[in-house]
Amino acid sequence: MNLQETAAYVAYGVTDEAIAKLGRFGDLLLLSPVNVTAIRDPLGIEHLHFLDSLSLLTVPEVNGAGRVVDVGSGGGLPAIVLALALPGLKVVAVESIRKKCAFIEEVGLLLGLSNLRVECARAEDLGHSGLRESFDAAVTRAVAPMAVVAEICLPLVRVGGVVVAMKGPMSDQERIQGQNALAILGAVEGTARQVQPFPGAENRWLHVARKAFSTPPDYPRRPGVPQKRPLGAGRADGGRRS
Repeated sequence: MNLQETAAYVAYGVTDEAIAKLGRFGDLLLLSPVNVTAIRDPLGIEHLHFLDSLSLLTVPEVNGAGRVVDVGSGGGLPAIVLALALPGLKVVAVESIRKKCAFIEEVGLLLGLSNLRVECARAEDLGHSGLRESFDAAVTRAVAPMAVVAEICLPLVRVGGVVVAMKGPMSDQERIQGQNALAILGAVEGTARQVQPFPGAENRWLHVARKAFSTPPDYPRRPGVPQKRPLGAGRADGGRRS
């Protein structure tokens, strides 16, 4: 795939070698028999996947991290883009659909990404594994409401680390519920910054929450429960369980 946004990649500090590999990644996305993206035009891949993913580098805690987990990675976005842009960064892509896991692994091998690893599992299970509280940052792209993002991501992040949710603007209800969940799970109130990763991009926000204390051992709850019964929903006490 011939990339059109070379100047933008260079501005993020992406090397010529990594830019060439981004082009190859674009080809693999377009040619994959697995439904890893609904975007079928090359410029759309650059804008909506590559540059959108690179906007995470505007968060200092991501740009300077040693270990990042991408929860709900899908086709390896933003995991593969981050691994290409920051070769010193250890990236773990978490995805529960086996075909997508196989795609990410294949891309990692073809592009020689020794700093990329795939965990084909539910984040709720990994939150109770040896990966608990082992990452400097957890990132997601439009995975779920903020309360759900908090519960599946914060258990994986060390104290002092951050969760970054790439989302559109949140409603007041989602914001309040998300703040309640963050407090229960160990984070201080989140902040939001609007980004414009490519010309014409609208309503793109990075919602950042810093972890202040260890997540209580009961969280995350078993797979599927965070989505069915989000923390902080409809409870005057912030959703805390008695």
